Amino acid sequence: MFSLSSSPREGFTVTTLTTTLREAASRLLHTPALSRVATAAYARTTAVPVERESHRCVPGSVTAVAHVAPWLRRLTLHVPGLLGYAVLGPDEYVGLVMPRPGTELPDLSSITGPNPRPVIGAMPEEVRPDVRWYTVREWRADTCELDVEVVLHPAGDVDEGPGATWVRRAQVGDPLAVQTGSASFPARTGDEVRLVAGDETAYPAIAGILEAARDSGTVLHVFLEVGRDGVLPALAEPERGSLTVLVRGERRPGEALLEAVRAADLPTLDHGWVSGEQELAATLRRHLVGDRGLAKTSVYFCAYWILGRPRG
Repeated sequence: MFSLSSSPREGFTVTTLTTTLREAASRLLHTPALSRVATAAYARTTAVPVERESHRCVPGSVTAVAHVAPWLRRLTLHVPGLLGYAVLGPDEYVGLVMPRPGTELPDLSSITGPNPRPVIGAMPEEVRPDVRWYTVREWRADTCELDVEVVLHPAGDVDEGPGATWVRRAQVGDPLAVQTGSASFPARTGDEVRLVAGDETAYPAIAGILEAARDSGTVLHVFLEVGRDGVLPALAEPERGSLTVLVRGERRPGEALLEAVRAADLPTLDHGWVSGEQELAATLRRHLVGDRGLAKTSVYFCAYWILGRPRG
């Protein structure tokens, strides 16, 4: 899964004072009391991820790399410190803590909560690793192996951030750490009607959602927009509902998907899940709430990336 970084855009210089204030604010906002306040406020405006009782940030290494599509690279990670770990839903995400070129992975043992940024942000810049969040494509508990799939766009299409750059160069044996995250699409049974939509950055999560929906009784109407080449790994068809795949062509990311969802003859929806480019996620959420009558708390939406900025 892609998620937005809270750090400044690459190439942007900040003063020592600004950096100190930002890091202090980050630590303050993640105190238990303020975290509870922020979570309660957030829960009034959107569907919220499932809470995990405890978190880990543990070392691992790359054991295999493969391209499952020209634009999608899969990393297999061996993470023995995740022994006993179980995913909470089909769109479970984890943080990859990646050492910068020429540096070693620092001691991360003081990270215990869901957000490693305050601890990592306090480290000296010369040893500070990068953190980016990706969807768990598969977790094999018996071998403590984790698969993540990361979108890599053609050179020149976008400015890659540190996450995509590291993944593009990753080789077998490379060290990293894995930070546990959460899930926002818990498995459910019954006759719920759910809309799932996203661009190619949401492909791993959407693939997992479709696989998890088998025999659940849930009606899924899935919309997926992909890039110019239209090449897409196999997707499971929903047993009840529909699957619509749209090729973007030269259009702005999200335009084809938004047009298709607005024009779709859909039954009354119980829940919406939307992820991808920021404007796509926000605009489609407004459509689901304003035009299709869903409560804000019944729509999960997440900006995995922002057009014109380096990807996470």
